[in-house]
Amino acid sequence: MPRPDSPQHHGIRYLNDRIVVWLLLAPMLSVIFGCNWIQRKQGYNQELCRDCIEQSFTAQQTGNLEQARQHLEKSIKIEPHHAETWWNLAELSIQQDRYSQAIVELKEYLELQPDDPHGYLRLAQLYYLQNEYELAQTALKETIRRIPNNIDAIMLSGRLARKQADHPLAMSAYYHVLQVNPNHAEATLELAEMLLAKHESVQAAAILRGLTRTNLIPEDESRAHLNLGIAYGQTERWEDAVEHLAKADAMTDQPTPRDRYRLAYAHYKAGTSQQALEILLKMADSEHWDSRTENFYATITGTIPQTAYTPSVMSASHEHRSDHPFLKDLQVSPVFATDRLLQKLSETEIDIVPPEWGPK
Repeated sequence: MPRPDSPQHHGIRYLNDRIVVWLLLAPMLSVIFGCNWIQRKQGYNQELCRDCIEQSFTAQQTGNLEQARQHLEKSIKIEPHHAETWWNLAELSIQQDRYSQAIVELKEYLELQPDDPHGYLRLAQLYYLQNEYELAQTALKETIRRIPNNIDAIMLSGRLARKQADHPLAMSAYYHVLQVNPNHAEATLELAEMLLAKHESVQAAAILRGLTRTNLIPEDESRAHLNLGIAYGQTERWEDAVEHLAKADAMTDQPTPRDRYRLAYAHYKAGTSQQALEILLKMADSEHWDSRTENFYATITGTIPQTAYTPSVMSASHEHRSDHPFLKDLQVSPVFATDRLLQKLSETEIDIVPPEWGPK
């Protein structure tokens, strides 16, 4: 029988075996317990990050955007690789019109979520707002490659094409959107405006009439009637033009001088010159008066605009000098101004036409 201290003793062999097993298992156990600890820590950090995001939402709802940012920045300090936090930081920067900062934050998000097409779409939209059209196109390709029928992506591709003067590609994009969603308001309006720019008014009017029969937000409805009025003016359907331009005018809180002038001109062509004069006088009261408006007023009233007078011209009657303030310093001339008046009115008739109703 082996001595108790002999390596051959069964007690010693058992102890040695246990030590060997322990030495073999120790590294594996440390890895397992280490991983479990890391997972528990990461899970804890995820919970803290979600709490920060919720607190940020609450601050945004009260209008405190800086406090909302502080909560998100705290989340990033806890877990720099938390993708959702980077996304929310970018969205908050967009709310604050910090587009350059939002781009940096979205890039951080995409480093963590490189397969998210919506991240690339958001990045493309930001580049578009920054007039970085080539970078926008590059980011947009990543979106379309992953979700080719996404309407927001196709709309942006159309707008990028318009900015880059690629009108066939832009129109193709809008038609693509309408294939996916035939009642898409923005695609219809932007396509119609491109058609009107090419004086393809019949086709524009056809798609706009259908759009006006759908439920639209007030801004889109006003824009639809405005463009439909322009389309009818191009085909010289002036009464219809007046009807739709007047609807657009009534739906707009502050019509632009260009829109008011267009409506006045449509009234004039429709034979309702009195309404045209009323619009022009309101434009004068609001100090929206320029040489074209003055020429238009002169055309309606049959008078020579101030800019038409020269020292060699007097009023139509040489017997009685006009009291018109524009003429008080002119030299009396025996030459009648009647021919000059008719010539000037003929020239003015061309000058007063709104650009969208002018020559192609």
